[in-house]
Amino acid sequence: MYLVVSFFVGMLFTKVYGLLLFAFLLILYSLKQAYSLVSLDKWLNRPSQHTVPIGNSLWEPTFSKLYKLYKNTLKMKKDLGLALDKFILGAQALPDGVLSLDQSNQILWANKKIQHMLGIRLPDDLNKPITYIFRDTKLLDLIDANDNNKSISIIIDDNKYQINLIKFGIENKLLICRNINNEEKSEENRKRFISDVSHELKTPLTVIMGNSELMLNTDIEKKQQKVLLQATLKQTQRMNALITDLISLSSIDSTKNIQRNNKVIVNDLKDQILNNLSSLKEKKDISLEFNLDSKKNILGSFSEIYSALENLVSNAFRYTDKGSISISWFVLKGQGILSVTDTGIGISKEHLEKITDRFYRVDADRSRNSGGTGLGLAIVKNIMDHYNGSIDIKSDMNKGSTFWLVFPKERVI
Repeated sequence: MYLVVSFFVGMLFTKVYGLLLFAFLLILYSLKQAYSLVSLDKWLNRPSQHTVPIGNSLWEPTFSKLYKLYKNTLKMKKDLGLALDKFILGAQALPDGVLSLDQSNQILWANKKIQHMLGIRLPDDLNKPITYIFRDTKLLDLIDANDNNKSISIIIDDNKYQINLIKFGIENKLLICRNINNEEKSEENRKRFISDVSHELKTPLTVIMGNSELMLNTDIEKKQQKVLLQATLKQTQRMNALITDLISLSSIDSTKNIQRNNKVIVNDLKDQILNNLSSLKEKKDISLEFNLDSKKNILGSFSEIYSALENLVSNAFRYTDKGSISISWFVLKGQGILSVTDTGIGISKEHLEKITDRFYRVDADRSRNSGGTGLGLAIVKNIMDHYNGSIDIKSDMNKGSTFWLVFPKERVI
């Protein structure tokens, strides 16, 4: 009997012990899973590559997949960030202003150019309706019209802008703003240039036609015929000089075939001037002097620099009756200075600002009679613009003038 009781007591104790052990192991297992869940929750709140939880055999595949997903997300985020940075850099580099609006006309983004044009300040004006910032009736009408094919022109602080509206995405809009001041100025200059050329050509053509008709329709003496032919020849030469200067201007504007990185020896310019302008020197009692720093030369195109210098020297002869003309070349503060000084009639101050304009003449009659076309100084200015240089002028009435061609440091060799 004792043995039976002992057996049953032993079995009961073993079962209780087994249940307790099972319960302990179950609690331990649950705690490990709970710890893994807590670690996962903590990591998900602040994910980092360096704090990824280490799971047991059950959680390890899950944590591994989450880690890979997180790494891929980081890479994708980095790639998107780089792409966005490139887009922003590209948009900032655009020559036009660009502004993005959402469906409520609130500002999403704007490049620096349009910020300056329309007076928008970022980030202060982000997510604000553009109608609160820029109150222009024409712009508001453009936005409300929501028409891709429509554009407007507005004037802000003496600047004229053209604004186009472009729809993209879901009711989003782009405003493209372009400064058209230069275009309008170029168009005005083109119209004025055509008008000036027509006027300049009309006068000699009228003389040529009139003289030709006289010689054809009337019986005139040889002496009178000679006078008419001489007048016709003079006008023909004037037209030829005008066309030559126009071609010169055109060739300077078209820079494709011009090499501006050759060594131009200043003494060669002197020799060319002496050869080509010797006839002008002989006609007038004028001394021609040269003061050249032969150790310094110019990086550029010989034909262009000679053309600029030749125009200045020709003008000096044209407006100087007696005295001297001095040509100098020197370097001052790193810049190359090529100057022409005369003792001529001088230029009054009111003409100095416009004297380099095309067809502008201080003394129109004297210029025409001496063969001037009104394009010489315009050619000089155009050449210096291509060299990032400048033309400076100082003049005193009845005392003379000095013209300085200023070349930047990188053009001095």
